Amino acid sequence: MMAFYERHVIRAVPMPDQVKRALDQVGQVYYTMNGPSEFHVVGVTKDWDRTDRLSEIRVPTLITSGRHDESTPRINEVLHKGIVGSEWVLFEHSSHMAHIEEPDLYMPVVRSFVERIETQLK
Repeated sequence: MMAFYERHVIRAVPMPDQVKRALDQVGQVYYTMNGPSEFHVVGVTKDWDRTDRLSEIRVPTLITSGRHDESTPRINEVLHKGIVGSEWVLFEHSSHMAHIEEPDLYMPVVRSFVERIETQLK
């Protein structure tokens, strides 16, 4: 499973301490929702799919993902097409944790999105 994580969840080497601590805390919630691993999904979300309800999301939505993400570009494209007016940014050198792997690109994207939405609400 660590080989999968190193390719598709967190590619930073060495793994940052904050990521290690977060992964150590996953525990019972992850097991209940997902199951024992990424490869043996038996939790309560096993068959959960709300793709047909994405159009009900009517708030500004920013979708971020990495080129090597476990949440693949194909998955995120479905989200982007299903949520009207959503924005999707794909980070070319990241997996699931672009905020850790490409913070110099990620943080300005989020900041810009939030600032634009706040300006629209004034």
